[in-house]
Amino acid sequence: MGPIETTNQDRPRTVPESAVAWINGRQAIVATMARDGQIFTCEINRGLSPEPSYLALVVHALGDRERVVILGPSSARLALEREYVAIYRRPDRLVDVEPAGAVNTEDLVARLRALAA
Repeated sequence: MGPIETTNQDRPRTVPESAVAWINGRQAIVATMARDGQIFTCEINRGLSPEPSYLALVVHALGDRERVVILGPSSARLALEREYVAIYRRPDRLVDVEPAGAVNTEDLVARLRALAA
């Protein structure tokens, strides 16, 4: 028996690993998408953590993704952008960094789906 030929329809669709985060000084919401299209969300509360520790936790939740969008008030957004670049050294992966008022998890997931499309 010879090799089995496959078509593109037989292969699972892959999407770029993407992430969207909304952050302020007290909490962050992160939505990530794996290559197989699975979406994961998490909320990170700063609590009494110092800002560097809080930002590092959010960057860790974002992960080393191909496309990253960061939303939130300017100071927190800019701090997260800088921390992401400091850790992963990939400023080219920051697709969009923009101001935004409070958002919920569903809004982030919708933004994530649009980013990965």
